[in-house]
Amino acid sequence: MKGKPRTSFSVRRYRSIVAAILVAADISVLTLTLSSCGSKPPEVASVEWRIESRPRPEGSEATNSLGTYESLSVFGSIKDEAGPDNISELWIVNDASCLAWKLTDADWTKTNSGEDIWIGSSALATPELSSLPRGDYRMIAIDAAGTQAELGFTVVGEFPKKAPPRVSYGNGALSIHSDWPENLVLAFDGAGALITSVAAPTAASSLSDEFGKDNALRVAAIGAYGYDPELKMGSFSRRITMR
Repeated sequence: MKGKPRTSFSVRRYRSIVAAILVAADISVLTLTLSSCGSKPPEVASVEWRIESRPRPEGSEATNSLGTYESLSVFGSIKDEAGPDNISELWIVNDASCLAWKLTDADWTKTNSGEDIWIGSSALATPELSSLPRGDYRMIAIDAAGTQAELGFTVVGEFPKKAPPRVSYGNGALSIHSDWPENLVLAFDGAGALITSVAAPTAASSLSDEFGKDNALRVAAIGAYGYDPELKMGSFSRRITMR
């Protein structure tokens, strides 16, 4: 959540993906040469997505009254007979708008949910931090042998006209003000890394009560996140600095 958002690059045509590790510039036509070694391709079993509003970086031009921009969070349940470490690349593609994002193990997030491995990223945004296109997307997984699998998903819905959550802290008490159905309070350390996230308090409470004594001593900034599970949309507050 800290720093510049991940941005996409434009492509004039998008047919398939090259099994390469580094892409340094915009690509006009991408083609995939499948490996002839006969390995079983990976599988994208399912995809989960969210559209989220985030505070625009300091100094960037605001395009709405809230000073926010839209980002995409997307994760796929990836299966590979050689194990999840055999996946070398993920691509998130919107063909209609000629947008694509490349992810590797240098920048994706990998989580376990039971026996399922989920791989993806958040804060995917357009270069101009404009509203994300709705419609059909594809997640493409490529393994170390160069074989690929993909699964389509559809992003729909108008972002709700709700203000982001607000965080306040004074006299040792933390409060979250939000119109979103579900809310989290987020604790960050001095380097901007997330320490922990917990359900937002319904009444003012201390940092120790919310995060525990050990974590409370490390907190340098606090933020909040509101989410509507029916819409698959959420919103981040601006962080407030504690020290």
